[in-house]
Amino acid sequence: MGFFKDLSTLKHQANEIHRTTDVKATMADATQRMQAANAMMAQQTSAANAAVNGVDARVTIAGIRQTGMQVNFAPVVDLDLTVVRNGIPMPVTVRETVPQVSLARLRMGETLRARVDPANPALVWIDWYAPV
Repeated sequence: MGFFKDLSTLKHQANEIHRTTDVKATMADATQRMQAANAMMAQQTSAANAAVNGVDARVTIAGIRQTGMQVNFAPVVDLDLTVVRNGIPMPVTVRETVPQVSLARLRMGETLRARVDPANPALVWIDWYAPV
């Protein structure tokens, strides 16, 4: 009798989940998260191109905000940076995946080496492993 009782319990639980779940809201949330992930991937692709084709620059962290996201257990943060290229400072905000081993460098006022797209200084690739 225990098996059939368990099946009945599972059926009741499934009916309750079906009754209380807002599928439309769940799909809208999933769509929004996918769009955010696509935007982050596009930014990272552009930054990777800056790593190859960009020019050397120094960036200083002016602000840090958590996003609540992780990529392969590495936190994704929004960084307000001051990019200094050719002696000219420029404020830039990027969404960046920070490697676990570089979390200690993630603090206000920290200066990091980077490469910047010469055509668009908002595209920044941070070299988390290079000494300043």
